[in-house]
Amino acid sequence: MIIEKTKFGSITIDGVKYKHDIYINVDGTITERKKELSRPISKGHTVLGPLEIELLLDQKPDTLIIGQGQRGILPMPEESKKLLEESKVIIIMDKTPVVMHLLNNLIKEKTKVAAILHLTC
Repeated sequence: MIIEKTKFGSITIDGVKYKHDIYINVDGTITERKKELSRPISKGHTVLGPLEIELLLDQKPDTLIIGQGQRGILPMPEESKKLLEESKVIIIMDKTPVVMHLLNNLIKEKTKVAAILHLTC
């Protein structure tokens, strides 16, 4: 798997362009992000809630990558931050264009990695 490029609202992986936020699962599959899991706490704006984080932590990754959007401003409530702090997983969070390069390296090294990639803000 190679993440080729990202821009506001899209990401291209192995020649396939996704126009929605995605999860990259530990098994290498790509699924559409389940934003509805975070809506009860979002107050109308996209946030990264704890249920979404748990969805990927349950896959037992060694590393969890969080792409916080093109400008890196995806909000994260305190419950999510606490969940990440308490996990025994390496957490890497930054702008999506930055973490895509780190993610490519980890995938190439066969690291047990999962990711949440936000494509706008």
